Amino acid sequence: MTQGFQFDDRLSALDEIMLRAESNPKTRNWVLSLVILDKKPNTARLLEQLERASREFVRLRQVVVPALTPVGFARWQAAEYFDPQEHFEHVALPRGSSFDDLLQLACNFINRPGDLKRPLWEAMLVDNVKHPEGKSAFMLRMHHAIADGMGAVQLFLSLFDTQADGTPREFLDPPSAQPMSWLARATADVRDSLPDAKRLATGAAKVALAHLASPVKQWREDKALVDSVLRLYGTKGAPGSPLLAERGMSRKFLAWDFPFPPFKQALKNLGWSVNDGYLTALTLGLKRYHEELHCPLESMPLTIPVNVRRGNDSEQTAGNHIAPVKLALPMDLEDPHEIAADIGAKVRSAVQEPALGLMSWVAPTIKGAPQFVVDKIADSMAEVDIQASNVPGYPFAPYLAGSKIVRSYPFAPLPGVAAMVALYTQNDVAHIGIQLDKAAVEDSDRFERCLKAAFEEVIELGA
Repeated sequence: MTQGFQFDDRLSALDEIMLRAESNPKTRNWVLSLVILDKKPNTARLLEQLERASREFVRLRQVVVPALTPVGFARWQAAEYFDPQEHFEHVALPRGSSFDDLLQLACNFINRPGDLKRPLWEAMLVDNVKHPEGKSAFMLRMHHAIADGMGAVQLFLSLFDTQADGTPREFLDPPSAQPMSWLARATADVRDSLPDAKRLATGAAKVALAHLASPVKQWREDKALVDSVLRLYGTKGAPGSPLLAERGMSRKFLAWDFPFPPFKQALKNLGWSVNDGYLTALTLGLKRYHEELHCPLESMPLTIPVNVRRGNDSEQTAGNHIAPVKLALPMDLEDPHEIAADIGAKVRSAVQEPALGLMSWVAPTIKGAPQFVVDKIADSMAEVDIQASNVPGYPFAPYLAGSKIVRSYPFAPLPGVAAMVALYTQNDVAHIGIQLDKAAVEDSDRFERCLKAAFEEVIELGA
């Protein structure tokens, strides 16, 4: 339940940049959750739960109103008319369809253009699903501006139940759909811009005074910040893979799952964190894929999101609070222990970098920039071969409209990279969801097989 969640009506600069990137089909920022249900849910009850969720997690019934001026702010505002049925589809796969057919349907669903003038989400219920654990599927796609991984987990607490017959809780009143007047928005823009302007002015003044008081010391600190930026966001020492260099517009989904306790226990035996084990398995799988295709590498650039929330109520803040961090995967190492140590050290070093929070300072200056600047920044993401995310879910099996959720596959955006790999754990099951560029990953069957084998290798290593 998300009644304590904080919803700022002002769109953050990072979220606004994500929305502006929608003009480029290669950098669309939609995420999708594909859940497998043990049986077909009650459709009327499902729509009721979507309505309930929209009143608790109000982003589901809000639209983005553009900024009045380049220095103003886009804002979240309740839609004047909202009906969850307008965001809902109920379809059936043809008899005899496979799980791959479901994945293709999900891939088409996430990649179709979105209407940015409506609330930024859509849902689909699918019948005739062929899966060892279930017979129906539910898909929810939403724009990344609504929430990051932690926010999405909170959103689903509003939508799902903890028991089959429903979770008793208050049905909240819908938020007011009264739009802000032009004058009220202009006044709010001035009010909200003052903290940013004050922060920039104060920061500039402090830097200027520091240069006057101790120029050598300040020069060293400036150089340290620049070096930190290069370490986090530069690609020096990690050239892209020639096997994954091509880019196109055709996408494909891969998905599988495995028991999480054996994987977690193996990592505990090895002295690795879950994140270290996850990234080590990815490295081993990518290494195997390249070696099988006779293209060994010394390193490979990968980006991971790092949570930059701060404060006691940090987990109750909507929107995106992440910073991308570039790592060089050690593809030339043979020993998994050395790979894990290398990756772990790089991640721990990255989260301590002074430049990690720089995006919160830079984004407000970028959001009002010309579109070609935003496009250039979005295109720079293609310099990385792989993006990976790791989101922990619930320790229990939730329910949706009376049906038990037996599997939950995560699919994140593909912003110009060859493949986006996501790990989501729920109720002792680890789920892997991959969205890939078919032009970059020509042999997707081999790609999937190599990654699966790598996770099995890590489990066996720590057994």
